Amino acid sequence: MKKYYIIVNPHSSGSKAIKLWPKIREILENNDFEFEYKLTKGKMDAYNITIEAIKKGYKKIIGVGGDGTANEIVNGIFNQDYVNPKDIILGIIPTGTGNDWGKTIGIPSDYVQAIEVLKKGNIITQDVGKVIYYENNEKKERYFMNIAGMFFDAIVVKNTNISKDKNKSGAFSYLLNLLTTLFKYKYQKAEININGKIIKEKIFTMAVGICKYSGGGMKMLPNAIPNDGLFDIIIIRDVPRFQVIRHIKKLFDGSFVELKWVKQYKAKNIKLTSHEKIYLEVDGEHLGHSPFEFKIYKKSLNVFGE
Repeated sequence: MKKYYIIVNPHSSGSKAIKLWPKIREILENNDFEFEYKLTKGKMDAYNITIEAIKKGYKKIIGVGGDGTANEIVNGIFNQDYVNPKDIILGIIPTGTGNDWGKTIGIPSDYVQAIEVLKKGNIITQDVGKVIYYENNEKKERYFMNIAGMFFDAIVVKNTNISKDKNKSGAFSYLLNLLTTLFKYKYQKAEININGKIIKEKIFTMAVGICKYSGGGMKMLPNAIPNDGLFDIIIIRDVPRFQVIRHIKKLFDGSFVELKWVKQYKAKNIKLTSHEKIYLEVDGEHLGHSPFEFKIYKKSLNVFGE
């Protein structure tokens, strides 16, 4: 018997999810899925619904939405105290604009194919990250299952979330805002502690993550292994702006890491401090500002994937 709790984000990708939900529901019912479902009404609603579902005894939680929906569910899983998070299995039926997380763990962007993955029931166990950050000088924390971006990337994500053309793909929206933000952005200085090594540089952008893709299909961390217990880290120093445009295609195949402005690291713990505020995005959601502290939890999240 397949008992699932399904959390539907009706506003995902410009309300695309609510239009697809009747079709998704029909396919699930025709394949003998037994489920309860609930539609979210606003930000962090998926988080609260996840905790309610686990309290009711559900251990298979499925999100219908994008990476932001999945992130809220992950935070619900790790912030509840009813069962061990390792007893929960997360699945996603993508309807978002990016669906970057699924690209690494084998969840197709097509909802029909994604349901096939759920039917197979194959479970992958991956790492989960946690970042401690600040918002209006109040200390906060957030779990994530994909990638956290800082500096330029966080500004681009913020602008993308504000001005996103809902009829365009995540990659198009990200690229458009990357180009419009590029010549306004000022490179920032920070002190970064990676494995005890202190890096003090003027930085263009930085990513810390578990999986490979962000920005609607950009291979930001091409060497990431989702269950090795280590963050992959990319730091791009003060690269000339025309070089960003010149090499933009290399973001999609990961070959940009070979450029001289790029440094790669692996670590369990990272700290970042700065005199001015450095902004943060996690799994495509714009959050707060520095200082930051990252921690990783090895093989702590079970997901339906291939």
